[in-house]
Amino acid sequence: MKYPLVSIIIPVYNAEKFIEASLRCALNQTWPNVEVIVVDDGSTDNSLAIINSFTDKRVIVINQKNQGASTAKQVGLNNVSGDYIQYLDADDLIAENKIEKQVNALINNHNKIAICKTAHFFTGDDPYTKNIAEKDDFLKNFHDSPLQFLINMYGGYTLLGNMIQPNSFLTPRNLIEKAGPWNENLTLDDDGEYFCRVILQSEGIIYQPDVLNYYRKYHNYLSLSGAKNKQALISQVTSVWLKHQHLLALASDTKDIEAIHNATNKNLSEILVNNYFEEPAIRGLIIDYKKLLNPILFPAYTNIGSNLLNTISKVFGWKTAKFLQYNYTKLKKIGHLQ
Repeated sequence: MKYPLVSIIIPVYNAEKFIEASLRCALNQTWPNVEVIVVDDGSTDNSLAIINSFTDKRVIVINQKNQGASTAKQVGLNNVSGDYIQYLDADDLIAENKIEKQVNALINNHNKIAICKTAHFFTGDDPYTKNIAEKDDFLKNFHDSPLQFLINMYGGYTLLGNMIQPNSFLTPRNLIEKAGPWNENLTLDDDGEYFCRVILQSEGIIYQPDVLNYYRKYHNYLSLSGAKNKQALISQVTSVWLKHQHLLALASDTKDIEAIHNATNKNLSEILVNNYFEEPAIRGLIIDYKKLLNPILFPAYTNIGSNLLNTISKVFGWKTAKFLQYNYTKLKKIGHLQ
């Protein structure tokens, strides 16, 4: 039997605490034909030394100056030889049988993408025993087209929305090549914009419920995806707008077009509300984009945080609730509140 080569791309930046475990789970895959492309993006800790301690010939190491995660992923992609692509963040893990199960599902479906459920675990916990597996109702019920799948995921039909952690995908290389390169100008939600394009190039999605992707969460440490500085927020807003354009380019049904506008309005509204006082510089950017939309449902975003804040939001408006939340957090940080 011929086993297609699977390329696992791991971008690394200052991940000395986690990279050994991530590399081992990649090398311990039950699928017998993998290569692991590790791109060290200018780490200043011991990451590169740990990576270089692996003598397995399947590991290909690329060392570059720091240029950001999306650039590191693209550099890795530029150096793959595989028929399938698996992205893996340096602090996350995948089940040992993930690639085997997903390749077998795709072997006769070259124009589809495989996904699996994601289990969330905190640093310090055993990911394989202490994790919270996400509900998979959303993943089970995606009998629509890739376009409708994405509209639903972004909240266009229900205004709820979901997400798929990028490590859960296994993608045929031909779809990756059709979708085009990573947008290296994006820092936050670069993977969301990228996989939007990849999914739209596919003919559908295959869900593997019996394997897991393990996504690390932090109590006192901010990951890149949790960064909320001005640059990151501009990237997030830009990504939402780019996804809006990708979807509209392929939509012809009036209901789908309306749902795309609603999804974008919802997601921009959430960013605006969540960061209204923290990063006022992005208000204008979001408001300018929202003026270009034609939302039908005009979704109201009132989920500020606690039940008390949500009640205040409903009675007095979300700006009042956010003002109270912002100043409470500010006072607590400087020690005026216990």
